[in-house]
Amino acid sequence: MPSPDERGVPFTFIPSPRPILHLSASPYSNLFLLSCLASVGREGQRLSAIRAFARFVASRDPGHLEWSASIRAIASKKATPRPIGWLSKTEMKKLLDVPDRRAPRGRIEHAFLLFLYNTGARVSEGTQLVAGDLQVGRRDGGHALVNIHGKGGKHRQCPLWPRTETALAELVEGRASGDAVFLSRQRRPYTRSGAYRLVQCCAARVPSLAGRRITPHTIRHTSACHLLQAGIDLNTIRAWLGHASLDTTNVYAEIDLEMKAKAMALCDAAQSGPDRPWKERKGLMAFLVAL
Repeated sequence: MPSPDERGVPFTFIPSPRPILHLSASPYSNLFLLSCLASVGREGQRLSAIRAFARFVASRDPGHLEWSASIRAIASKKATPRPIGWLSKTEMKKLLDVPDRRAPRGRIEHAFLLFLYNTGARVSEGTQLVAGDLQVGRRDGGHALVNIHGKGGKHRQCPLWPRTETALAELVEGRASGDAVFLSRQRRPYTRSGAYRLVQCCAARVPSLAGRRITPHTIRHTSACHLLQAGIDLNTIRAWLGHASLDTTNVYAEIDLEMKAKAMALCDAAQSGPDRPWKERKGLMAFLVAL
């Protein structure tokens, strides 16, 4: 068995045919590392890995401290945020109308799409939903609710529309509290990939959505935008979607062009008006003349 010195440095994964005695820190190596960061989309992950490697090298060989510092000083690229895709109310209605509700399979698919739209739930929150999370058909007359298990072990309650309550109550009738709400043809709980495939297949049957990439998260964005258009404040939408920070929810205030147009109309500085509005007040002018 070769000694540690013969194996080379500890971070080599495949044994080298000869010991690694020196790491080149020439400017060309930095250029190579920079070329690895050409793709802005994955730049953060790649740069983080390269910085970690540079720290490791410097911790093993102080002679490479300057080289490590130059690598760690590489500035991160800022990618242009992608525009958020969402559906109008007409498009969302057409998407919900795609499943054939005369068949049991169509009713399940419709209920799943309606649940995502009603609650703005993430796809994982929808696929993990069990019958015990639903409070439907309450005898005390209370509003129908759903307990959603979100990211990081967080829980939130979301009210259900009457039509959503009806669709979900039919699915869970006679089931145990631990049974999944949405079941596939094989009587197994929906999976993430299955949910994506369902939404994409339904969207493909809506002519106005041709060529657009529609996912379960698009429906989540749609729910948030429609709540905003209805006049719901951002903090309530944050709680509705389960966002940890209001900064995440603020993005929806930037994408509604209709609301932007209304805001511009309210503060249009280009509207003509009297240069000195106080001169239009006859009582004030009479008082000033009498002085």
